Amino acid sequence: MQSVRRTSRLVVRAAIAVLVLLIVGAIGAYFLFNGQRWISPIEQRLSEASGREVRIGALELHLLPMPGIDVRKVTVANPAWARAPLLLQAEQVSVRLAVWPLLLGQVHLQTLTASGVQLDLDSDARGTYSWTLPQRPRTGAGLSDLSRMTALDLQNVAVRYRSARFDDGITRIERLHLDTQPGWRAVRLDALLKRDNRDLIATARLDDLSTLSNGQITLQTGSARLMLDGRMPLQAVLTNAAFKVRLEAERPNDLLAFLNIPSRTIAPIALSADLRESGGKISATAIDGRLGKLQVTGSAQFDPASARPTVDAQLSIPRLDWVQTLTDAGRPPLPPAPPGELFRTHLFPWRVLAALTDFQGTAEVQVASLKTRPGIELTNVSTRMLLDGDQLHVSAIKAGLLDGHASADLTLSAPSRQAHLDLQLHDVSLQKWIVATGHAAPLTGGPIQLTAVVDASGDSMKEMAASLTGPVSIRLGPAVITSRTGAEAEALLTGLIPLFSVRDENRIQLDCVGANLAFARGRASADQLVGARSQASQLLTGGAIDLRQQTLDLRGRVRARSGISLGLSALAGDVSITGPLVKPQIKLDPVGTPSALGRLGAAIVTGGLSIVGTALWDGANPGTDPCKAVFADKPRAAAKTTARAHQTGDRAVP
Repeated sequence: MQSVRRTSRLVVRAAIAVLVLLIVGAIGAYFLFNGQRWISPIEQRLSEASGREVRIGALELHLLPMPGIDVRKVTVANPAWARAPLLLQAEQVSVRLAVWPLLLGQVHLQTLTASGVQLDLDSDARGTYSWTLPQRPRTGAGLSDLSRMTALDLQNVAVRYRSARFDDGITRIERLHLDTQPGWRAVRLDALLKRDNRDLIATARLDDLSTLSNGQITLQTGSARLMLDGRMPLQAVLTNAAFKVRLEAERPNDLLAFLNIPSRTIAPIALSADLRESGGKISATAIDGRLGKLQVTGSAQFDPASARPTVDAQLSIPRLDWVQTLTDAGRPPLPPAPPGELFRTHLFPWRVLAALTDFQGTAEVQVASLKTRPGIELTNVSTRMLLDGDQLHVSAIKAGLLDGHASADLTLSAPSRQAHLDLQLHDVSLQKWIVATGHAAPLTGGPIQLTAVVDASGDSMKEMAASLTGPVSIRLGPAVITSRTGAEAEALLTGLIPLFSVRDENRIQLDCVGANLAFARGRASADQLVGARSQASQLLTGGAIDLRQQTLDLRGRVRARSGISLGLSALAGDVSITGPLVKPQIKLDPVGTPSALGRLGAAIVTGGLSIVGTALWDGANPGTDPCKAVFADKPRAAAKTTARAHQTGDRAVP
């Protein structure tokens, strides 16, 4: 019993002694800290520790309800190269200190409150940041140990970030409240940010900030919400991270406006993916992205540690309507081609490709249905894309196309603004092509076979066409043209007597069309360039197709395939197809040409027997098939030009 009393007295005496020490120390500290003489040494110590000039307007100690320091008019200088002279300005900063460590001569910050703060953050072209402080050895106790902090409150904070390329503008932190257990555990954060009168609400619930943390982070502005859920380190390197990201935005412009990104109206977007870091590589699985009616699913891998950051992706798209997707992305409709011209003049996005110089990667892409700008639909599209700096290789393109199929390889080079295309079309229906582009089809059938190996360069489709170099061969199979005017035109050209004709008056039985176009800098010319054959007649033309001027000039002779030709073509069978590509004119050469006058003179001398004889000969010996004749001579000029361009790396000048 006596020992208990003795122990009680010792405890009471010790408590009284500690209380006396606290009172004496507090009174002494109060008088010491309220002297302006302490401001200069503190400024000097903070300036040495931070490597920046620090200035304090006033400093005051508070004892109750817990020890703390109030600082007014604090400034921290920026480095000399920064645009703003001050990194930080604060009207009021208050800190509260832990009691027991203070008795041991240690300063442990428990809470921090600041208001009226302005931060001017800057970075230069070399990637140097104005807020990066030099690493200096610690000496003695200070406020640098924040592991004991339990609360942080910020109000009326303005943050501005500028780099060598842009000015991010001012973001205001209206309020930010953070609660945490010592050691940055069980963190709870709520904040309200404003930019140009737009609000961003941020909430976070994290288990531990000192290591890899499990938790949730939510950012919301207007209808746009970004959510992160899982194991997330709050650092630039996502070491061992594994979390799910979800983005939902009924009005994406709300988010873009807060980020100060100008944009047109964008369709609703949604994105979800599982992200995981392992061995320095980041993988994204279960990707599901939506923009308006477009959906993209798949996976991707990102390697930021390679010589050039590398991305490899596998993507699948159920349906891609190119025009609709551009509209959903806020892109304006493309302007039409200039009046009387076939090719558009809008600029290609070469600068987007040029901006990817520091990246490389691949993408395996599958598209079940792809509707192109003209309205042509491709099915079961598959391709492999290879990005190698400022060059994009789209290889092994395969697709179903209008009852046939297509295959191609495409290479785009940003520095030279050059494209190389190897294209093949097999059994593609001309009838369905015409219907798909929004026109009435006056024919049925017409399978197309096309082969093109061409190079082109320029900033627009018009410049590309003007520089086109390489062979293009086109073969059109049997088709029936239903057209009274077309049949009448053929009757005028061939002069066939209906009794001997193999066609009716409203239909043309087209057997084939062949075109062998050896382009050299946008122009193809040959004595035998385009040929056509129907069941009643045939036509072989020579001349030129000029994509630079967007004109054609073809001339040839219509001959009968059977029957007796006693019509106008017996005297004037020379046909000319000339004019702009968008609307060429087809006409007979005038009867007054020398060749027509010669045939007329022969007919007069022979009493018309020469005409009958020629017609009978044409019917029995229709001559070389014009659809095959155009391919008799292999194109050489364009092939040589293409080879020379590949050897020298020259860019074709539009």
